[in-house]
Amino acid sequence: MEERYRQRSTIITTNLAYEEWAGLLGNKPMTEALLSRVRHYCHTVRIEGPPLREPQG
Repeated sequence: MEERYRQRSTIITTNLAYEEWAGLLGNKPMTEALLSRVRHYCHTVRIEGPPLREPQG
């Protein structure tokens, strides 16, 4: 990521809100530092709606 910073685009996709990342990664201070860097020059696109895949079962 450091080599790409302000040089190339990077797309990160997730179904988690930023507030939920600490629960996944388990370390709130480190997660906040990570998100601070990732979000510094980012555009966040939130897509609302039903899932496009049919449930399997």
